[in-house]
Amino acid sequence: MHEKELIVERYLDIISRMKKLILTAVFVFSVISLMLSCTKDDRENNMLQQETSIESYVKTFSEQRVQVYDKVWRVVMVEGTESVEAQKGDSVFFDYAAYIFNSGKGFLFSTNKRSIAEDAKMTQDVSLFNKWKVRLGNGELISGLDEGLEGVKRGERCYVVFSSRKGFGSVQIGLVPKMSPLIYEVWITDVKKN
Repeated sequence: MHEKELIVERYLDIISRMKKLILTAVFVFSVISLMLSCTKDDRENNMLQQETSIESYVKTFSEQRVQVYDKVWRVVMVEGTESVEAQKGDSVFFDYAAYIFNSGKGFLFSTNKRSIAEDAKMTQDVSLFNKWKVRLGNGELISGLDEGLEGVKRGERCYVVFSSRKGFGSVQIGLVPKMSPLIYEVWITDVKKN
């Protein structure tokens, strides 16, 4: 009889430990889920604030044509000289200067224009000073820039502005901190229909 009591006692002890382990696991899972949920909410709020700031900035260009498509703003500073508009699948050739948006052009983090790089005292590989050629809609660019270039024409100079939602998101890329809104100044040199 004593042996049966020991077996029952061990069994109850094992069950008690398993309950504690399960409760601890459920608690840890709940805390992690809550933290991730808050982080996701914080990121969403941050992107909404960025988009509000971008809208305010774009409104200052009352004399320029502004196009908005799915939270990507394009401010046309100089109209294109051709009638051909770039669409998905078309090749676009351009120069650019890429900035972190801070109520306008903030920190310059990349350019393929030698004069802008020299003015900013950026040291970079001279092979980068070539015109970019991309095919729109092929995933060659971050989504904000890809979407913002739809409709551009040869000879156009524009700003393409978007929140981190359409940029690098919650990933730091090179000199660009995570969750950074971006503004690209773009000079379109050619558009080829494909």
